[in-house]
Amino acid sequence: MRRICGITVAALLALTGCSGSAQDPAPSTGTRTVKFSVTDGKRTAGPEEVAVRTGENVALEVTSDQPDELHVHGYDKAAQLAPGVPGTVSFTANIDGIFEVELHKSGAAVTKLRVSG
Repeated sequence: MRRICGITVAALLALTGCSGSAQDPAPSTGTRTVKFSVTDGKRTAGPEEVAVRTGENVALEVTSDQPDELHVHGYDKAAQLAPGVPGTVSFTANIDGIFEVELHKSGAAVTKLRVSG
């Protein structure tokens, strides 16, 4: 009887050790998504700067109240934006530096992307 109890306790401990807890971070999806809103040519939501590590996958999602083009300088990534519809630029941040992210027609500064190893 003791042997069975010992195995059961060991099995429970092994299962508990393998399962996530409230303190464990959520599993990574592999892409870091950062969301922004732009109204009347000004950023109304989202961080002023996004810092990522070299090699990290990034998705910048922008919702604008006007048609425009989202552009990430240095990476030459762009996405057309329709009013009220999120547009996303996704890429691997593999160039170190600080890059402007803006809307071309309005000239609105969305954020600065800081990439470092």
